[in-house]
Amino acid sequence: MFGSKDFYRSVWRWHFFAGLYVTPFLIMLSITGLMMLFAPIVERMQHSDLYYVDQATNTPLTYEQQYQLVADQYPADQIQRVYVSDSATDATRFQVKMDDDTRSVFVDPYQGKVLGDLTVSNSLYAWADDTHGTFMIGLTGDWLIEIAISFTILLILTGVYMWWPSKGQSKWRAATTVRGKGRSMWRNLHSVTGVWIAVILLFFSISGLSWASVWGGKLVQAWSTFPTEQSAKNVSSTLTHNDLNPEGVKQIPWNLEQSPLPESSAFGDHTITLDRVVNDAKDMGFTRFQVHFPRGEQGVFTATASTMGRDINNALDDRTVHLDRYSGSVIADVGFMDYNWFAKSMAFGIALHMGQFGVWNLVACTVFCLAVILMCVSGVVMWWKRRPSNAVDLSAPPMPKNLKRWQHAVWLLLPISLLMPMATIGMAVIILVDVFVLLSIPKLRAKWA
Repeated sequence: MFGSKDFYRSVWRWHFFAGLYVTPFLIMLSITGLMMLFAPIVERMQHSDLYYVDQATNTPLTYEQQYQLVADQYPADQIQRVYVSDSATDATRFQVKMDDDTRSVFVDPYQGKVLGDLTVSNSLYAWADDTHGTFMIGLTGDWLIEIAISFTILLILTGVYMWWPSKGQSKWRAATTVRGKGRSMWRNLHSVTGVWIAVILLFFSISGLSWASVWGGKLVQAWSTFPTEQSAKNVSSTLTHNDLNPEGVKQIPWNLEQSPLPESSAFGDHTITLDRVVNDAKDMGFTRFQVHFPRGEQGVFTATASTMGRDINNALDDRTVHLDRYSGSVIADVGFMDYNWFAKSMAFGIALHMGQFGVWNLVACTVFCLAVILMCVSGVVMWWKRRPSNAVDLSAPPMPKNLKRWQHAVWLLLPISLLMPMATIGMAVIILVDVFVLLSIPKLRAKWA
């Protein structure tokens, strides 16, 4: 069955239709991915006067004093968090919510002045992130991208099958040889590129799907969510850790986003100081981290250090601690070892995904994105060269003459549809087009067969 011509045609036909849908999405994801890789680096270079300061004294302002500077300059806005650095030459960065925008406000702790602010919600990174995740059209875009990524897994499986050398042929030669002219050269370029990036593309697809609303939000993320209510005595009925994320940017660990926020249980006349929170966090082992300020009278101080927030590069150091705003006692302490196996892989995967393991990781992600674009472009060129010059249709690969072979291919694809629900929708559309439309119109079937 697997070696027959009809079965190959079936696989090729599925590969074609899936690729037709996926190609523009993969190009978009690669371009926005490149933008997200380099936007933070470019921003720091362009605004070095905000991000970096000269260490003028060994006694900088306290965090409470710096907080007051920001509060005095932005009296009508809500200060949501502060970024604590382990470098004496980093400016202190507060995040302030201003109407429909969130901005980073930079403070020089030595001169005691606000240096300026930059937008977070409307930054290049936020734009690329929103496009990368939702095509900037909300939930509908999320669903369209989820179908595309699910189909990408289908493309990987069918592509490897079509590339697989016949018995006696060298796999190494098949994976390294790009020769020929015209369509033959483009086909070899497409298959060789695809084989070399197949495993990485599969990894990126699965980690990317973990953010999607259906497979991620309803299945694996919900299953992997840490049960804060088992550690904290009181939890919010309305707020989750996702509410700590700035608008348009993900910074909270993936497996905590859906988990409810703890609440302070000991009411008092005065809240603990920001300096105590920072010092307690440092005593617990935090180095580079964020402190999120309480939301409401029963809110908590939250210290987070994670690969998702770009605070740290080593996922083993992922940690989130909630402190009672009145007593300062630790309400919940969640570290890497508390994650389940999928959440642990996500913590490492996010760092790899965002090129945080140094220059080699940044270069590897860049090469990968460019290879994906090359694979997409070569696929389109290969298809265009195969089309007859006077063709007015898609010129899809021919329908197998023995439909049982086509059905066999469908059965092999069922595991994908069962594991990834949104893929089922796309596959159902292809089946409807391929069976009910094409088979009901003899002339059209004859033309495509």
